[in-house]
Amino acid sequence: MIAVLQFYQAFVSPFIRNGVPILAILGLWVALRRAGLTPKARMIGIITTGLLLVWWVTIDQLARSGFYASYWNVMRPLCWAIAIAWLIPLMRSQSIGVALEAIPPWWLIGLQFYRAGGGLTWFAALAAGRLPAGFALPAGIGDSLVGLFAVAVAVWVYSGARGGRVAGIAWNVFGLLDFAGGFVLASFLPYNFAYPGVMIPAFLAPLSLD
Repeated sequence: MIAVLQFYQAFVSPFIRNGVPILAILGLWVALRRAGLTPKARMIGIITTGLLLVWWVTIDQLARSGFYASYWNVMRPLCWAIAIAWLIPLMRSQSIGVALEAIPPWWLIGLQFYRAGGGLTWFAALAAGRLPAGFALPAGIGDSLVGLFAVAVAVWVYSGARGGRVAGIAWNVFGLLDFAGGFVLASFLPYNFAYPGVMIPAFLAPLSLD
């Protein structure tokens, strides 16, 4: 168990905490370039990247300071509200819409493999005694399955085999239900989760919604 925790702290945690936002930014610019990087699209990309970086750094600093954990009941819904508020203009943006259409669907699905690493975070917190099994096990199993299924479904969609589109939709619904289940469970269970693991409910889960 100690070896697993050490592996998580040395490799998984830094990737989940820092790699996911970087992948999101790279994915945005790849999509914009594939769609044809017009001056308007470039400006939207710069603004979106800037807002994402500000959001990321701000939440990271609040989580490091212990502020997020201290005001758990306020900050948790607030971070989701920020993600939803940001999602609305992104969905209305023609440039973002064209960029998303330029990305193969299997890319968007496959990128979510990182949620398997998020599942390890919950298991590590359980092993360290920071979270009760009633939350850590459902959240860890759910996130791990979403991440692993993302790879399988991405391959299925990429192959063009029959049923790939249905599998993609089913996987997406499952991922949203996993978010909803974790959010509801966290509302009824005690919270004792330190940095860097706190970055999952504080930033990475809301970011995944977008």
